[in-house]
Formats: sequence, structure tokens, C-alpha cells
Amino acid sequence: MSALGWLTCDLGQVPVEDDWLSDAERAVLSGLSFPKRRRDWRLGRWAAKAAVSALCAVPLACIEVLAASDGAPDAWVSGARIDVSLSLSHRADRALAVVRDGTGTIGCDLEVIEPRSPAFVLHWLAPAERELVATADPEGRPLLANLFWSAKEAAAKARRQGLRLDVRDAVANVVGPNYAYEWEPLTVNWADVCGGTGGWWRHEPGWVIAIAGEPAPMIPRRLAPGNA
Repeated sequence: MSALGWLTCDLGQVPVEDDWLSDAERAVLSGLSFPKRRRDWRLGRWAAKAAVSALCAVPLACIEVLAASDGAPDAWVSGARIDVSLSLSHRADRALAVVRDGTGTIGCDLEVIEPRSPAFVLHWLAPAERELVATADPEGRPLLANLFWSAKEAAAKARRQGLRLDVRDAVANVVGPNYAYEWEPLTVNWADVCGGTGGWWRHEPGWVIAIAGEPAPMIPRRLAPGNA
């Protein structure tokens, strides 16, 4: 079974200068007008390169992360695309990167655990998900609402379509909520396909992380970023 690793990093870990970006990456960055978009893009690229470097044991300086034709990130080492699936997510100056080697796709999402409005729950969550949120204890409701959303977004990325898919047609099934900070299984079932997209989720203080893949991935391992 293919190896699967993940890591998170914060904005303060990203180098101030752009010399760790390739010429092609700097060209993409130069086309981003808004400071927040530029900041988030740099943060995601740094996390992605750190994850690929750690899983594949290659120097970060040799890695490029460029968008494929479908918008998903691809990893390149010394000018050649490598056989990994890569997914990124960022939120509130924190980034998540997940990398899977060999065959299979991967998708991830990172969310702050915060209250979601009734309008959000009604619009984006399936009836079965809404019922579980409504009947959860007060502490569990924000976690569940963000978990369902996160699981469906991760699964949509695993299908390499992202939010071009209508996640309102998907139903997330999860074990939890729990507060033990361990990985728990998830499945996202889609109206347009037989079977579901499998994966894992975990709760960290203030955050929820979801990882999904096709075929369903093994339990992710935390990666230790190396040096550039």
C-alpha cells in the first residue's frame, strides 16, 4: 500500500524572501494581485514542498509545485513530475499538506472549529448530517458541522474536481466526534457514483483535519519537515 504523510505549518515558518520558489512559481505568484491571496499561496507552496521533501527524501530546493490542467497541485523534482498525489489546504494563516506516493489520489481540508450559521448548515449539509449536528451536545456541534464540510471538501479534491462538484449531493459518515486527537475513519458517499470515498479525520485543539483518497488510503503519518 502506498505511503501517505501529512504536515501543517504556520505563516511564520515561511521564508520572507522568494528564493525558494522556482521561476515558474514566481511567475504564478506575480499574477496574484491581493496580498492575502499571495500570502496564502506562498504558505501552501511552502507546506507542500516540505511534505514532498519529507516523504520522498529529496531536498526542498529541488521541488516545484505547479497546478495541473485540472487545478490540482503536481509535484516536480529537478524538472520532472514525480509519481505522487498532493493536496493542500490553508485557513487562518495555517496550511495543511498531504502527499501520497504511487497510485491513487488524495485530498485534504483544514478548518477552524467555529460556529456555523443555520444558513450554512441548511445550505451545505445533507439532511442526515444536519440531524446529527442538531442532536449533538453543544460542544460537539461546531466540530461536527466543520467536520462534515471538511470531509466532503477533502473527498471532492480526491476526485480531482474540488468544489466543481456539488458537495450538497454528498453525505459524510464519520466516527465521532472525539476529543482524543487521534485519526478516525470517514466515508463520503456521492449521489453520482457507487461506493464512497474513504479517508480519515482528526481533531486538534481548535482545528479539524480531513484526508480522503481513491482508493481509500492507509492511516496518515505525520511528517517531520527537513531542511531546505
